[in-house]
Amino acid sequence: MEDSAVLAKIINDYPDALSDRKKLQALFLDFFPQDRLKRNTLLMVFDDGILDEMKRMSEIDKIELHRFVKSIVQGYGIKTENANKVVTAWAKALGLLPDSEQERETPNDSPHEVEWVDAGDNNLYEYEETSRGIKITRFVDFDEPVVTIPNMIDGKKVLEIGNYAFKGCVGIEKIVISDGIEIIGNGTFLNCRELKEIVLPETLKRIGTTDPTGCPKILGSITKYEGAFEYSGLESIKIPNSVKVIGENTFSSCMKLKKVVLPYSLKEIKENTFCWCRSLEEVEMPEILSIIRMTAFTGCESLKSVVLPEGVISIEQGAFAGCKSLESIYIPDSVGEIGGGKSSGYMQTFGQIDERHKDFTILCNAGSYAMQYARAQQIRCARAQD
Repeated sequence: MEDSAVLAKIINDYPDALSDRKKLQALFLDFFPQDRLKRNTLLMVFDDGILDEMKRMSEIDKIELHRFVKSIVQGYGIKTENANKVVTAWAKALGLLPDSEQERETPNDSPHEVEWVDAGDNNLYEYEETSRGIKITRFVDFDEPVVTIPNMIDGKKVLEIGNYAFKGCVGIEKIVISDGIEIIGNGTFLNCRELKEIVLPETLKRIGTTDPTGCPKILGSITKYEGAFEYSGLESIKIPNSVKVIGENTFSSCMKLKKVVLPYSLKEIKENTFCWCRSLEEVEMPEILSIIRMTAFTGCESLKSVVLPEGVISIEQGAFAGCKSLESIYIPDSVGEIGGGKSSGYMQTFGQIDERHKDFTILCNAGSYAMQYARAQQIRCARAQD
């Protein structure tokens, strides 16, 4: 549920909470139990008196919206983008900001026009029909160097490329996925070792699913979801902003991968996402990123520096273990947990001492949790530069 929808529910069901900070705080704890940053920033609108002003308004214009955002930024020192999100959420919940105005704030949320082109009686693909459209289950052609995956087959829309559909297609060097396709499954391009380039559509919503079909079981009941591009030859990739979920192991062991641009809507980097990407040098992270899961960047031996965006709250164990070239990482004040995860205590977040670069330094602010962590772990820390 969007933040504005949660706030609208609170306004409708608990109107007295809008003048009672303790009650509002308790409700935020119920609705956002794992997101302390969100609870705190939403409360800033209350504490700054902005909510009282909004309640007296019948509409809000851009000048007033900007004034409120500026007040939050100056009063609490948070980033403009984070302040804009909470002010906009409250304004929309109170009916002061039309849906169309909200869509302009996040342009990639608007519908993407798709040209559906029928590939005809295409015998290059095996597929199955679902309630929504076609899911490609297997590519059956010989390995061509360039493949364009169609968005329509036999007059039916293709919406998903299923698990392992292109697994082991070692001759493919470039793939273009047509507009309209929304999902890439688990292990879809597994072991496509010559795949250097892939073009993803603006309609894509997720990479990797929770569908266990065909996924090997490990450790008893735990399911290992093989990554969509695991062991592929990708050298760089830009993921469209329409993507909100990237599954675990997605780029694991992509040995040639050097640069990744993650979508702005991504809130967490899942387990093993970039594990053993030995050539990875640059990752552009989204501003709303909240969690970096276990072993997300383990073995990324070419990473030299990392700057985590403001708003990250948790870095789980082993996230940057084995990053032998990592000289510095900036950890913002929002981080309140380092080293958590399902197997807490099993692996150091930044690896053992002999795995780290000799000059490895945590950049942080005085009094932050990151500074406390660095001192407890005997890791060099330095004041972050403004």
